[in-house]
Amino acid sequence: MSITTHCRTDAHVHLTGPDALESLRRAGISAVRDAGTKNSAGLALQSASSEIVIRSAGRALSKKGGYGGMFGKGFEAEAEIKEEIRALRNAGAGIIKVMASGIVSLSDPGTITSGGFGAAELVAIVNEANDLGLGVMAHANGEEAVMSAALAGVRSIEHGFFMTERALAELAKAGIWWVPTIGALERAAAGANVSGDARQKIDTIIMQHLAMIRKAHEQGVKLAIGTDAVLPDPRYREYYEAELDYFRQAGIADKEVEGIACGSGRELLGL
Repeated sequence: MSITTHCRTDAHVHLTGPDALESLRRAGISAVRDAGTKNSAGLALQSASSEIVIRSAGRALSKKGGYGGMFGKGFEAEAEIKEEIRALRNAGAGIIKVMASGIVSLSDPGTITSGGFGAAELVAIVNEANDLGLGVMAHANGEEAVMSAALAGVRSIEHGFFMTERALAELAKAGIWWVPTIGALERAAAGANVSGDARQKIDTIIMQHLAMIRKAHEQGVKLAIGTDAVLPDPRYREYYEAELDYFRQAGIADKEVEGIACGSGRELLGL
């Protein structure tokens, strides 16, 4: 069954400039969440695009010295973080993107690189964003980071590699979305010079991720499609189709994948 293209959403992309809109058009995408770039290009595109709905974070907030500086600014002091959140709101941000962890290590698969705000910091960030009428999308890998972000009250968990059933139960209870971005790890591994052993471990991580997506669906966790693609990219449509196929591989029926790609994604974006 093909996905109805007029309602497709991508809940996690990175828009680098006006040409990104053409990549979205070619893939039949109607709405996206831009998770931030260093130059905050998505903020300008929100008003420039009349046919594609864009909710942009502008820039991502990361822990100073930790993962995420390539998507925004690194911060340490709470006052500076609050000032940045207010600046983003005033610039038109429709969501706040925060780093709650590092990424899956390609050199040592099974581990997560350093980085991310701690539990108390996440609570302060979410409270400040909510006071300004903004939700928070949290880059989080590993149970500790996912649980900290969920308990802080974020709107969505991004990536969520090494998800656990305990963390899924918290997402389901709190009504928090999960955007699993399966293909992002696959593409990163394919583009990196990893050993054969590391490649096998990454394949295992992806299979474990798919198993948790199936459990999430069965337990009523709200899911959305997100490619984590940096746009423009001539292969973007291929990435989006691959993400849909991963959800099917996880054991979710075609019709339900359609609902996740359309209705759930649009609900997450507030449409």
